[in-house]
Amino acid sequence: MNSRPTCSDCVPRTSGSSRPDGARRRARAGLAALLAFALAAPAAAQQGGTPRAGETPPAPAARGARRVEGVVTRPGAEAPLPVAGTWVTLHRVGRDRAGPLDSMRTDAEGRYAFDYRPSGAPDAVYFVSASFAGIAYFTNPLTQPVVQGSDAEIQVFDTTSRGVDLAVRGRHIVVSGSGGGTKRAIIEVFELANDSARTLIPGGAKGATFRVKLPPTAADFKVAQGDIPADAVAFSEGEVSVLMPITPGLKRLSFAYSLDGDEFPLTLPVQFATGVLEVLAEDPQVTVTAAKVAETAPATLDGRNFRRFVGNEVPATAVLEIGVPGSGVAQRTRIVLTVLGGIGVVMLLSLARAFTRRSVAGSGVTGVHAVVAADREAERLARRIADLDAKFDRERAPTEAQRAAWQAERARLKAALTETLVRRDAAREA
Repeated sequence: MNSRPTCSDCVPRTSGSSRPDGARRRARAGLAALLAFALAAPAAAQQGGTPRAGETPPAPAARGARRVEGVVTRPGAEAPLPVAGTWVTLHRVGRDRAGPLDSMRTDAEGRYAFDYRPSGAPDAVYFVSASFAGIAYFTNPLTQPVVQGSDAEIQVFDTTSRGVDLAVRGRHIVVSGSGGGTKRAIIEVFELANDSARTLIPGGAKGATFRVKLPPTAADFKVAQGDIPADAVAFSEGEVSVLMPITPGLKRLSFAYSLDGDEFPLTLPVQFATGVLEVLAEDPQVTVTAAKVAETAPATLDGRNFRRFVGNEVPATAVLEIGVPGSGVAQRTRIVLTVLGGIGVVMLLSLARAFTRRSVAGSGVTGVHAVVAADREAERLARRIADLDAKFDRERAPTEAQRAAWQAERARLKAALTETLVRRDAAREA
């Protein structure tokens, strides 16, 4: 089973459909749709068909034709249950054009099938989405002429706004070194796990699925690359709130903020029982103390060294204290840093993300692959486009000014995405 979920509140478009424009835009408004609608308006739909129960699907009709046949399921008491009658859509995305190719409803056994023929840019990506209870779930890219079985299975989930507690599998904090400004940047990466069989949706008075308190003086807050896009995160009165559904599995939340040098030594409540708590400090004189946290082997990235402090199974009641050179009442020399933005913070975030993919006892990171970095940037830009479309779609009667602003911002993001894909391809050829 391979599925990548997102909140979409959408109704996918069928071949030859006459649905209103609003419904078509809603089909674009999903996190995991990513590149599907980021480069251009939807392409014209092509014909497809739904397999009949008990019938053996035919092989691709001609050389170059492709086929995907799968099933949509949801968790059951003993085995996955088929989901009948839900919309399933085949997508194509390429730098030349992008959009849905065909849509259908699953049959009584939850099955779907599409025949299609690749066209246009040779590096175009094809994948399938299924919409269930207002959430869209996606397969991995279809890379073979015939995709079936687990590679084409899409698992969907019921939703709930209560009774599901997210687990913090990891919390990774990067403390920047001195650099030339009056502030010090902090980057945090949370690994949030929904271990239930339901998608957690926002509920309650604050309408958030996850919240974390930051120091009251935190400034310059910015959401960084991760599984949760910027438009799904709010920052107010020192609190970060995630406003999007969290499906079963692991999600990565990344953000950055700045603190004045006089705020150190910094006292930071852990707040959550945390599987792995990690602090990466660029300044060699930084001190880090907390229950169950100890210094381990340092890390190096592009010639820059980081001291590394790691704790396992850190309790929610623990308090993390971070001291930097010159901090405290006796000495008020400000710690300097160019605030957020720029290649320095991007590099630090890459380091933090790299460590989330390693075991605690692993060796230091020595580099970040350019292709991976470009893919992540493309994903971030595509999410922003999907979020932008979703926001515009919620305007029941948009003004001409609102429409013009939406089109201008979409064109800007599309240009940035195209440039990123070109850079990625150049890195692959290097």
